[in-house]
Amino acid sequence: MKAVIKRQEAERWEGAVAKREGSGPTCSFAAAVAVLGRLCCRMPRNVVVQLGAVLVVLVITTSSGRTPFFDLTVYNDWPQFEDYVRNVAVDNPAFVQLRQIGKSREGRPLLGLKIGTPPKPGEQKVAVWLDGGNHAREWPAFHVAVYFIDKLVNGFMVDQKITNYLKKLDIYIFPVLNPDGFVFSRTSSRAMIRHWRKNKAPENCTGRTFYLSDVCCDGVDLNRNYDIGFSQNNYPFNNPCSDEYQGPRPFSEPESRAVRDFVMSKEIYGRLYAMVSMHTHGQLWILPYNHHKRTYPEDYKDLEKLAKKAADTVYAYRETQYRIGTAADMLGTATGGATDWVKKNTPTKYVYVLELPPDMKTWFAFQIKPHWLIPIGKETWIGIEKQKGAKLANLTTSS
Repeated sequence: MKAVIKRQEAERWEGAVAKREGSGPTCSFAAAVAVLGRLCCRMPRNVVVQLGAVLVVLVITTSSGRTPFFDLTVYNDWPQFEDYVRNVAVDNPAFVQLRQIGKSREGRPLLGLKIGTPPKPGEQKVAVWLDGGNHAREWPAFHVAVYFIDKLVNGFMVDQKITNYLKKLDIYIFPVLNPDGFVFSRTSSRAMIRHWRKNKAPENCTGRTFYLSDVCCDGVDLNRNYDIGFSQNNYPFNNPCSDEYQGPRPFSEPESRAVRDFVMSKEIYGRLYAMVSMHTHGQLWILPYNHHKRTYPEDYKDLEKLAKKAADTVYAYRETQYRIGTAADMLGTATGGATDWVKKNTPTKYVYVLELPPDMKTWFAFQIKPHWLIPIGKETWIGIEKQKGAKLANLTTSS
């Protein structure tokens, strides 16, 4: 990425710097064609054809990645996200593949990227999932997910650690899992619209306010729509006029069904080792389960230990302090959560929600000043990299 950023607030990314300074492979398809053209007049045709095939393979396996322009010093709109994700896949076919796991209520694609080199014969690569969350107003999380894409793609064949990751792992990144709500939240500066949380499900006229009943309200909180702790007796999650409305039934929404179906698909089920869903805000490293207080998976201590290492690494970098635990214990119960459902229903071990900065002292700070996007992206990357560390270390040193 070549975005111009304020000097005192962020750094240029390592991959972009390395490329600018000339480090890393510079082999390109055009260069390969030029070399072949100079040789073709001096060699037999069959030799030229064989040499061409070798050069093409060499280019594919040694070229560094590249990403299109995406300005992370401002808040972008949905079309910029869609174009960016699609173009990253087009520009890097050797190790990036587009994934559309479904469509939203209003027909927008739910897009992500699979980043990782093709597996060796007989190899089953471990998968990792990162997403920007499913709440419309939490714009910083969407942008941090793009930072991660840039970091991985531009670091391939430039940064040895990242190159090893992508040779050993398939990293799936889905920046925006609620495009309809995001689009709506960008249509006005009015707080009620800008802070919209839900998707854009049709109106449900069984809503309640302080003084009225049978009120029509639209939208479903996608992070209350999964089938864990779901109950029509859960207040306020059973009220269509609450911004945490769970929906009429589990998986009533195409967005939550799409995530469920992909997680359970042959492509990643059984090899998805870690899932991190980013949200804003609060500086919380949230572990399962959150539908009841003091309710934990059997391996909770493993998850807690790894989260503490990651949070300590973030604090050492910029003194950003994360609290660690379940949201149920720290804040209050929350039913129907995506990561809770994944932990309960799949073999995926490390499952977390990250509530990015700022902390809870600042009220309704879902959209921080955009000049903080890159610094937060960088420190969060450092933490997640540490969180994956144990497994990644084993994988990257075993070959």
